[in-house]
Amino acid sequence: MMAKDKNLHSKTAGTPTGETRESVKKAKAEARKAEQKQESKKESQPVYNPFFNYHKRKFPIWQRLVLLISICAIALVGGAMFGYGVIGKGNPWEVFNPNTWQHILDFLRTD
Repeated sequence: MMAKDKNLHSKTAGTPTGETRESVKKAKAEARKAEQKQESKKESQPVYNPFFNYHKRKFPIWQRLVLLISICAIALVGGAMFGYGVIGKGNPWEVFNPNTWQHILDFLRTD
C-alpha cells in the first residue's frame, strides 16, 4: 500500500490541480506553438500607421517615373512624325533631320 501512495504522490508532485507531468508538458508545448504562430503573424503584417495606408508597391515610384517619361517621349516623337508626315504631307522621317527643325525655328523667330 505504501508503494501505491508513493507512486500517486510522484505523479502529482508540484501540480496543485493534480495534473500529470505529461499533460503539463503537452500544455506548455501547445502554448509555445501558439506563441510562435502569433509571432510569425506579427512579422508578416506591416506596422500599422494611422496616417498612412502602407502597402508594398508592385512597381516602385522610380519605375513609374521612368515609364511616364518614356511614354511622353514616344508620344512626342510619334506626334511630330504624324503631324509632319500625314497632316503636312511630307516624309515622316524628315522630322529627325536637323535642317527641318532649323526651318521651323526660323518661322518662330521671325516677327
